[in-house]
Amino acid sequence: MAMDDRPGTSRDNPVVRHAARILLLDDDDRLLLFRWQVPSEGAADSRTVWITPGGGLDAGETHEAAAVRELWEETGLQGVPIGPCVWERSHVFRIHDYWMDQRERYFVARAPHGLVDSTNWTREEQEWFREHRWWQARDIVAAREERFAPRMLGELLIAGLTGGFPAHPLVVDV
Repeated sequence: MAMDDRPGTSRDNPVVRHAARILLLDDDDRLLLFRWQVPSEGAADSRTVWITPGGGLDAGETHEAAAVRELWEETGLQGVPIGPCVWERSHVFRIHDYWMDQRERYFVARAPHGLVDSTNWTREEQEWFREHRWWQARDIVAAREERFAPRMLGELLIAGLTGGFPAHPLVVDV
């Protein structure tokens, strides 16, 4: 296999990564988000995006188990019931010079509003997470200068909170 044909070396041949993400809502329907500094080669293409807690599956791990583990690692919360998968999303992105096709499943969970415990963050999370905030859905929609993942996060969240989250996962855009 040629060097340029290895998975992850181009947008056309990314590494597939399965991930679980958590829509963690508090009692006031605020959503916990992390402002992630997207790793890049240079400051010129550096950007931030607000993301939900979550991350990649470990070998042999289910999406649900990964959601529980990631919630604990990124917030310190344990024993939070994880609801059903409500959204699915796939997107290709680059970290440094490495291309990844991340296939995400989003799960709803509820927990009291509280501080985030960063004790269990990985080295990358310590480096890439800039802040966290509990957001109202309407504030996500109104925040035109910010980037969110998925892009229509505020609108999707409003639909789920007012009309109920779908019984079967909805495929959402990047």
